[in-house]
Amino acid sequence: MSRLAGVGRPAHAALALIALVTVTSHASLIWHHSVPDFDTDAIINQGIAGEVCGKPWIVKGMGDTAHPLGNALLQRWSCQFHDSSLLTPPQGWYLLLAAAVAATAVLLVVFARMSGGGAVAATIALGFVAASPVMRTLSHRAEEDWIGSTLFLLTTMCLVGYKRTTLRPAPWLVGVALSTVVLAVWHTQYLLVFAFGLIPWGLVALVRPGVVGLTRRRVLVLGAAMAVPTGLVLGALFGSGYAARVSYHRMYFSIFNPDYWHGLWAWCRDYVGYAARWLTGWAGNDGMEEKLFAAPQGAAFVLLGLLALSLLTWLVVQTREPLLIALTFGCLALPFLYEPHNAERWDPTSAIVALTLASGAYLRRGASEREPSEPEPLAEREPASTQRRGSQMSRKVSMFAPSRLRRSARPS
Repeated sequence: MSRLAGVGRPAHAALALIALVTVTSHASLIWHHSVPDFDTDAIINQGIAGEVCGKPWIVKGMGDTAHPLGNALLQRWSCQFHDSSLLTPPQGWYLLLAAAVAATAVLLVVFARMSGGGAVAATIALGFVAASPVMRTLSHRAEEDWIGSTLFLLTTMCLVGYKRTTLRPAPWLVGVALSTVVLAVWHTQYLLVFAFGLIPWGLVALVRPGVVGLTRRRVLVLGAAMAVPTGLVLGALFGSGYAARVSYHRMYFSIFNPDYWHGLWAWCRDYVGYAARWLTGWAGNDGMEEKLFAAPQGAAFVLLGLLALSLLTWLVVQTREPLLIALTFGCLALPFLYEPHNAERWDPTSAIVALTLASGAYLRRGASEREPSEPEPLAEREPASTQRRGSQMSRKVSMFAPSRLRRSARPS
């Protein structure tokens, strides 16, 4: 297992190099900000002009359906650098996004370590983040979704931690509740991902708890931890009028907008074409603006999109983790319903792929298939010292590791 996890100086040196390249390259793209992001840039420009600085920022209409509090927080951050001699408001924003990139790298390394993937899996995950067309486009635009993606990773890690631990689930539950609230007020698209993925997962858990590996009680507690605090905060923001309801799904490129709906077959074909664009990087540069562009046409792009979606599905299924599989469904459902042309709708999918790569489940399964263990002869018994070491090692198996790995670590 240690060999599989990539323990050793070469593996850690490779991890350090890839982490450096990933964080530095994205920070450079963010700092140069070659492609405009219309809503974010408009708010940053308010900080440059000082139009809103020094005025109350909790005002009616400050947020909307997509950004209940995110725009106001961004505005406040921009104003911190209005009179600064060190950084301008745009540079302050770029610094915050670069910190989000670094936090994403740290979270992936931590998840790889605690899931048993080790340095090898962490290196692969960071390599994907460095090359992902979606994440590079977010950096080109200096998108606020970098912060949302980081919070989404954190929330998903807390969900996995809560599911896989039975000794002290309370800290993970608190982490889920707090990160979900912060994520919800920053950008609600991630709540839709959780809803699309976790509601079906929770219903299955209530009917067949054994399928998802949680008791009904723990599933209900988890649902309450995510829904109650978030619902109260969002209810207060929208009910008081501080956040306005905007029907984005009827205004822009969406399955609910009759101006863009031309039948299920055409929509599915275009969705697969956009998947070819955003999952593989074909047919466009990374820095495309947030404008509607036609789906790549032709059988080749359909096949490429199907291949990308199939590989993504296969990769997630290798984890044998119903929670991650359910969240992947939610991630893919979001761009199917709304703005499949926009990189912002695919960033939860890229985050889940990176987290799945960091888990290293595909490495463990491949090693087990290549090196089947031989049964130990009954006449041979392990020395007592070896048995004690095995007992100590079993206690070190992470709570993030899948249940089958924890079972296999128990001394015989």
